[in-house]
Amino acid sequence: MLPETDSIQAAGYALMDNAQAMLLSGNIREGMAHTFLGMRAIKNRYGASEWKEFSQTTFLSHPITQLIHQCPFTYHSFTKPRGYAGDADLLDFIYGFKQLSSNSNALGRNILEYCVNSPISISVRARRDMLAKMIDGVASGATRPVEILSIACGHLREAQKSIAIREGSIGKLIAFDQDPVSLELINHELANSSIQTLRGSVTALIRQKQSFKNLDLVYAAGLYDYLSQPFATRLTKIMFDMLRSGGKLLIANFIPNMIEVGYMETFMQWYLIYRTESQLEDVAKEISETEIANKRTFLTNNRNLVFLELVKE
Repeated sequence: MLPETDSIQAAGYALMDNAQAMLLSGNIREGMAHTFLGMRAIKNRYGASEWKEFSQTTFLSHPITQLIHQCPFTYHSFTKPRGYAGDADLLDFIYGFKQLSSNSNALGRNILEYCVNSPISISVRARRDMLAKMIDGVASGATRPVEILSIACGHLREAQKSIAIREGSIGKLIAFDQDPVSLELINHELANSSIQTLRGSVTALIRQKQSFKNLDLVYAAGLYDYLSQPFATRLTKIMFDMLRSGGKLLIANFIPNMIEVGYMETFMQWYLIYRTESQLEDVAKEISETEIANKRTFLTNNRNLVFLELVKE
């Protein structure tokens, strides 16, 4: 797929020339697949410093960027209207909640359709569905109203998939996030439910300026993709300490070398911290084994996303 060249710019431009020709000829799926696979191959071939310069600046001068940025999903990530990567509005494209503007064109819509049906997007929807089932499972097995905490909750889209929340059979779900826009949307869309919004930061949790206790379920679905290992390890211990006996902690993280990684780090400027199963397990190392009744890791069906589940003794 990549030309034999020592220059990352030459390899990248050759790839983008081919992909641009495919897109302009109407072969959207072929052009996007070529871009996804090719950008990942370039990232894997060259060193981190070369890739950083290429992914942050060099690729922008190629005209394919103007074509791909007609995709509202990709362009939203690139421009970061809320000031940070991976915001809840971006995920709403994947969930199908985001309305397209009237000036969106056919090429942009076709690229959007390809992106929101890519493996990472499928994993994001699977994660939401799994969280809803986890909430329902905790609620159905309880003899009293359960209390749940979602950290970095975004728009809390799993709530709309949860039977327990819909039927009012949980005691309280605390939706915790730093973004007031996300919390305002939750308050508007899920009013009169058992959900309580609370603005706060991960830093406040780690410094224990904000704390919780005696919870039945604590989860962080999309947070650990942005946390360094020391931060992730410390937060895991703090979250685990929030649980009552028998309570569950659930953490999710994308795995390394996903097919979309090169596209995300160039056209979307969306950088994640990826972890293998063993690396995710390692974030629980500050928790004594005697405190853990059960520990398991598991993957989504397409093996893009890994979960760590801990049950407190």
